[in-house]
Amino acid sequence: MARGSTLNVSLTKSLDRYVRAKVATGGYESTSEVIRESLRLSQAIEQSQQLFWADARSKVAVARRQIAQGKVTDGEAEMDRIIAELDEMAAKPKKRAR
Repeated sequence: MARGSTLNVSLTKSLDRYVRAKVATGGYESTSEVIRESLRLSQAIEQSQQLFWADARSKVAVARRQIAQGKVTDGEAEMDRIIAELDEMAAKPKKRAR
């Protein structure tokens, strides 16, 4: 790996033990490798959260437009209709497979 810049960081005792234990178990060759991997994972989590919230904001915007246009459904009435339909399906005799 190409060597980048050097940055000194201070860790709590528990984080220091954690990093050193990761190296000691053989999963990593150095403490720097543990920190780099941790930062990459942190970046991935941040990107995932950004995508999640962008999608959520987009869906809320669509919902607000639909509400403004009067495109709404009475949720309780729709659930009653679906349940009645399912009850009707359950009450019908089932066809036997031959």
